[in-house]
Amino acid sequence: MTGAPSVKDLLRMDAAQIAALYARAATPSLQELDGDYDGTLLRAQILPLRRTIGLAAVNRFGGDYSLSAEGKLGWGKAGFAATRMMGPPELMEKERAYLRGLGKTNVAILAGHVLVLQSDDASTVLRFNEAGF
Repeated sequence: MTGAPSVKDLLRMDAAQIAALYARAATPSLQELDGDYDGTLLRAQILPLRRTIGLAAVNRFGGDYSLSAEGKLGWGKAGFAATRMMGPPELMEKERAYLRGLGKTNVAILAGHVLVLQSDDASTVLRFNEAGF
């Protein structure tokens, strides 16, 4: 495929893209994914052992995930564990919204240096840029 991927190409990750994501997860550049929520830095790390960790506005979080060969994303039954530091109310609300939204995602789309996690109906969409790009 040459040029930018079409919307159809980005609908779901296939098995080769998932393998590429896991391979790149072992490199420092993909370990950090930066997102922005209304001016607040959010960070997630996709780790090769099917774990994710990150910063959700104030607190650090972690959890388990799985990706099927069709690009379906699943989160661990326990949800996300997070530290319990308090912050300004507006940041705490952003953090709660981010973690709720993350838990609603079940589709992973990888295009270049961008990872998009979204729900099937696209009512929840989280976009992360590979750190440094």
